[in-house]
Amino acid sequence: MTRSTFSGFTIAQLAMSASQRALDVTGQNIANINTKGYTRQQVDLVSLNLRGADPTSTGPGSKIGYGVEITGISQIRDPFLDVQYRNQIAKVGTSDARQAVLDQLADIFDETDKDALKKALSDLSSSLDQLSSNANNSEFDSIVRSRCQVLLNYIHQKSADLKTTREETIYGLENTDIKTVNSLLSDIGELNDTIWKGQILGNPSLELMDQRNNKLDELAGYLPISVTYKEVTIGTSEKYNYPVVTLNGSDGMSYELTAGEHGENFASFGIEQHKGTDGNPDGTVRISIIPATDYPKGVDVSSFKTDITDYLKEGSIKGTVDMLNKSGELDDPATDFRGLGYYEKVFDTFVQTFAKNFNDLNGNIQPYTGANVMPASGAAKPMTTTGTEHAEFSFGFANTTGNFLAGETIKFNGTVYTFGDGTGGTIEIGDTLDKSLKNLEGNLNTNFASLNVEGSPIAGQWNYDAASKKMTWTSTAAMSAGINITKDSIKYSDDTAINFTYKANPNNVKSFDLFSTSDGSKKFTASNIKINDDWMNNSIHIIASHDPDAGSTANDNILKMLKSLTDTREFKYEYTVVDSGGNKTSKSISFYSGSYSQCYSTLENNQGIDSSKNKAILDNHVSVVQQTANNKDAVSGVSLDEEGINLMHFQKSFSAAARFMTTLDQALDTLINNTGVVGR
Repeated sequence: MTRSTFSGFTIAQLAMSASQRALDVTGQNIANINTKGYTRQQVDLVSLNLRGADPTSTGPGSKIGYGVEITGISQIRDPFLDVQYRNQIAKVGTSDARQAVLDQLADIFDETDKDALKKALSDLSSSLDQLSSNANNSEFDSIVRSRCQVLLNYIHQKSADLKTTREETIYGLENTDIKTVNSLLSDIGELNDTIWKGQILGNPSLELMDQRNNKLDELAGYLPISVTYKEVTIGTSEKYNYPVVTLNGSDGMSYELTAGEHGENFASFGIEQHKGTDGNPDGTVRISIIPATDYPKGVDVSSFKTDITDYLKEGSIKGTVDMLNKSGELDDPATDFRGLGYYEKVFDTFVQTFAKNFNDLNGNIQPYTGANVMPASGAAKPMTTTGTEHAEFSFGFANTTGNFLAGETIKFNGTVYTFGDGTGGTIEIGDTLDKSLKNLEGNLNTNFASLNVEGSPIAGQWNYDAASKKMTWTSTAAMSAGINITKDSIKYSDDTAINFTYKANPNNVKSFDLFSTSDGSKKFTASNIKINDDWMNNSIHIIASHDPDAGSTANDNILKMLKSLTDTREFKYEYTVVDSGGNKTSKSISFYSGSYSQCYSTLENNQGIDSSKNKAILDNHVSVVQQTANNKDAVSGVSLDEEGINLMHFQKSFSAAARFMTTLDQALDTLINNTGVVGR
C-alpha cells in the first residue's frame, strides 16, 4: 500500500499539537515556580511509526513514520534522591527533638551568667562560718536557716521546671506529634484512593502526587519510612501503581503504614504513659501502632496493636521518646542517651545526699523533755510569825510550757515519781500541765506532808493552784510567835534543801533534723525537701557541739558542717528493682565523687556537653538534608533558565511545524493545479 498523499499534513498537525502541549506544560511549570513541593512536569513524546510490514507497500527503505504521539505528562523525579532525603530527614527529626528538650534543660541548669544554686551554696558556707564564731546564737542560727531556705527555693524551682519540661514534652508528643502522624497517614490513604480513581479515569493527577510526596516527606521527619511502588494491571493492559509505605524499625522490624487494594488503608499510632511499681505514671511513655491491613474499613483491627517503643529507629518521635525514657548510665542496664531522667535522678541524688548529710550531722544524742522551763528549786515565804501565820513553801510554774511525757520523772529528796497513764504506780498525765501537777499533788502529800521549819518537823499539806501556777506546801497549824522564817528556812525532814529534779525519758530523743519531706515520705527529692517545722519555729537549732561537757562557745559540729560542704563524697543513685515474683531489691549506681558544688557543676557541664554534641550531629544532618534537597530541586524543581529555553525551543518547533504544513500545502497546490496539463 502506498503512503497517503495527505499523511504529511497529519505529521505537521501532530507536531503542532505536541509543541502546543509542551508550551502549555512549560507555562504550568513557570506558574508553579514558587509552589512548595511542586515537581517539574514534562510532555512524554514518542515517534508514531507504521504498525508492521505490508507486502504491497513500497520498499522498507522508503518507509517513514507518521509523526509524533503524546503518551502522557509525567513528573521529573529521582527516586534515589527521594529515598536519601527521607532517610536524612528522619535523622534530623531525631536530633531536633532531642535538642528542643536539651535547650530547655540549659535554661534550668546553666548558671554561667546568673546567680542561683551554686551561689546559694557559697552563701550557706559563709553563714555557717559566721555561726561558728557565734555558736548557740539564735540570730546567726536563723541566718543559716534563711540561707538554706534560699537554697531550697532554687532547688524547688529547678524541680518544678524539670517537671514542667517533662509534662510539656509528653503533651507535645501526644497532642502534636502523634496526632500529626495519624493525620498524615489518613491524608496519604485518602490521596492514594483519589489518585487511583483519577488515573483509572485517565487523569494523571500529578498535582495530587505532589501533595502525597509532600506528606510522605513530612511523615519521614517523624518516622523512618520506606516507600515502594506496587504495580497493578487493570483489565488487560492498563497498569497503575500506588505507594506502599513501611515503618522501618530496629532489629529488622517493619510495620505496614498503608495497605488495601490501592493503599487506601492506613496505620494508627497511640501513646500511653507508663506506670511504675506504685501504680502511678513514672514519666515515661510507650508508643504503639495498629498496622495497616487489607481488611475493609470498619473491621475491628485493635487486636493487632503492638508496642514499638523499643523498635523506634529514627525520627522526631524517637528523639522525644529518648528524652522521656532514657537516663544514660543511670539506667539498668545503661542506655545510649542521657534524657530527662538522667538530670532528674542526678539532681534528686544531689538533694538526698545534702539533706541526709546535714541531718546526720545535726542528729541529737540527748533526750528531750515535754515541759520546758521547769523550776529546779522553790522558796519559803519570808515572815516573822506572830502566832497566827502558817508556814509556806512554793514551786512556781508560771514560765513553764508544754506538758509531761510518758516515762519522764520528777525527783523529791530521793523519791522518784514517774509520769504515765496512772497505772503501775505512775502519775497520770493530764490533758494540760495544770492537771498533771494536780495529779502530782496527792503523791507529795503521801510522802512529804511533813517538812522541817527552822529545824523542827511541821505537819502540812501540798496544793497546786492553777490560777497562781504554784505548787505550795502549807503548815497545818499556825506557827508559834517569834519565828523568823527566811526563803531557806523550810527543808526536807532530813534537813536537806528542797529541790525539784525533772528528767527526760531516755527513749524520747527529739529529732533535730534540719530538713524533712513535705509529703511525709522517707526519701528526699528535689520537689519534697523542706526546712523542718521544728527548726522553722525555733524549737530546735543547729547543734554547735555534741560534747555534753563542752562550753557554750564550742563549735566543733558547726565546723564539721562547714567542712562537709567542700569534702569529697560519693554520690550514689539508689533505686529499687522488682523481679517477676514481686520481690524488691535495692541497688545503687555511683556516678560522681566530689563536693556538692562540683557535683552540680558536673551536672551543668554534662548538659552543655550533651547539647553541644547533639547540636553538632543536628547541624551535620541538616547540612546533608539541605544538600540532598538542593539535588532534588536541581532535578525536580523549576528553573526559569531551563523553562525559558523550552519556551523558545517549543515555540520554534511549533513555527517549524506550521511552516511544514504551509510547504505541504504549496506542494499539493502544485501537484493538483500545475501537473497533468501537457497538450492543453
